[in-house]
Order: sequence, then structure tokens, then C-alpha cells
Amino acid sequence: MSFEEDCNDTDRDVSGTKKFQESIAKFTFSTPHQIQLDPAVTTVHSSELPTLKLRRSFRVAAAVKSRKLEIKCHVDSDALSSTSPGKGKRKAPNAILSKNATKKLKRGYAPPEAYAHLSPLTDYLAYGLDVVFCGINPGRESAKRGHHFAHPSNHFWKCLHQSGFTPRLLPPSEDSSLPNTFNIGLTDLVDRPSSEASELSSSERVSSVPILLNKLALHRPRFLCLVGISNWEILQKVLLQMTTGPSKASGSPGTSKAPQASAKNIGLQPFKLCYSTIADPLSDTSSNINETLLFVVPSTSGLVTQYQLPDKVKLFAQLKSLVDQPPSELDTSEMKCIAVSHDP
Repeated sequence: MSFEEDCNDTDRDVSGTKKFQESIAKFTFSTPHQIQLDPAVTTVHSSELPTLKLRRSFRVAAAVKSRKLEIKCHVDSDALSSTSPGKGKRKAPNAILSKNATKKLKRGYAPPEAYAHLSPLTDYLAYGLDVVFCGINPGRESAKRGHHFAHPSNHFWKCLHQSGFTPRLLPPSEDSSLPNTFNIGLTDLVDRPSSEASELSSSERVSSVPILLNKLALHRPRFLCLVGISNWEILQKVLLQMTTGPSKASGSPGTSKAPQASAKNIGLQPFKLCYSTIADPLSDTSSNINETLLFVVPSTSGLVTQYQLPDKVKLFAQLKSLVDQPPSELDTSEMKCIAVSHDP
């Protein structure tokens, strides 16, 4: 091959290369707004880009899921709290636990040794009082303070004042003034103190009834007001036994029909305690009291929620209206007479 032919071939190759470059130039795109990273400042390997994007997606998805769960729990909680319990509806577990936690359990029997450090209260009695209020037994707070119905939550002194027995609200510390100033007496069925009446045994209460009846036969009040329905239930049981006797059967030949238990457990009862006339020529027989009527009010303890303060005051007011009536105006002929005598 000659030199000229070789030059011509070279020119053709250069010309072909230039044409090829011109033909592919139209497929080259530029990005004028692309941010150029300085390799000295930030270096990110191309293999890390998908991983970074995937991690960010996971974080976003987790946040969205957490927010959905939070909203759902909030809605479920509102629905449970706003739905009243009824048939076919479930109560919120927290509400059930709260109700069970706040429910107070009754105390069981406590022997006398448990409260041996507390002393019984003094009876405030006199002959011929208008009414004697008889509690179940001294509470722990009353025994510690040495005064009847001394617990701050007890309604007795409020009932006494709001029903008209006293012209002002007396503090428990003035309990000793009741007989002389207001013709009112105070005593208890059981004299030993305890935190709650449930700590007394039934036999302990029953065995205390003769002691109470002996006090009444000695002092002969016009009314005995039993403070506490359980007080009346115990006394009524003993009075029925005194009337029929333990060996007499109701409806048997030659015996009178046993009196029925009272149908109501509050208010004036169909029983009365009867006393013999005092055989003392020097005494004023016109002042003799031959019977004591029985009246029942609920316990004045603040723990008794079945009867609120207005309910108790209303019953005290009923008793006050009976006390204000002259004895001759009270018809007691239909009441069952229970003969009681004083045993020195």
C-alpha cells in the first residue's frame, strides 16, 4: 500500500469518528440544577442509598401504626366509660376493680381483750326522764374521748338538735348535762367498746338485755329509744321469750297465742314495758310512771348510708312529737305489756 492510500484511510477514520460523536450527542442530557456534593465533606456510596430509603420508610410506617393504636385505645376507653352497665354489656375492668377496692368489709367478732385498753362509758340516767337513748355499744372513738356518740361523723347530736330536743347543737362533751337540762338519758345495750358493732357476738347482746331492763325498771323513762335497728331485733327477741316462755308453743291448748313480731323495725313499736305501782306512802304517786314505750331509730353512725341525715332527723322529730303529748292522750291499750321489775 502506498503512503497516499494510508493517509486517505486515516482521514476516513477520523471523519467517521467525528460523525459518530455528533450522532450520539443528541442523546446526552444535562442537569443544570443538580446539587454537587463535595467529596471531602460528604461521601455516600451508591449501595447505601436503597438502605437509607428503606429505613426511613420503616420509621414512618411504625409511627403511623403507633398513632392508629393510640387513637383506637382512646376511643375504646371513652366507649367503655360512657356505656352504662346493663344486660349484654361489659364493664370496664378498671371500674370493677375500683368498686371492689372501695367496698368495705365488715369486721368479725373481736374478744374483749382486743379493746381492754378502752373503758366503758358512764350512763346518764335519772328517774322519770322523757326519753332514754340506748346505743348498741360505745365506739372506739367515743370510748377514747369518754363521751357518747363522740365520733365526728356520727349524726346523733345533729339529730337531737334538728328535731327539737335541744335548742342548740351540743358537743359530745356535754352529754352529762342531758338528764338535768333536757330530761334526756343515755345508755348502751353492751357496755364494752369496739370499733364496730359487728365485733360483738349475738349471745353477748342477748345476755345484756336483762341488765338494760333492770336499769329501765329502776329509772322508768316514758320512752326508750333504741338507736340501731339491730338493737331492737335483739330486744324484741328477748321480749317475745319473756311473754310466751321457752316451753310454751304458739296455739297449744290452754295457752294464749304468742304475740307476733313487729312488722316494722323503725318508729313506735307495739310493745310496752309495764311496772308495778311503787308502794311507798311517802312518795308522790301522781308522778309514778307505770310504763315505758319503745321507739326505734336507725343507727346514727355516719357509716349507715341506707338512712341519710334528713331521714334520721325525721324519725327523731316523730319521737319528739310523741314526747310532747301528755301521757293521757297516748292510747297504748293495744300494745303488748311486758312486765318488768327492778332487781336490786
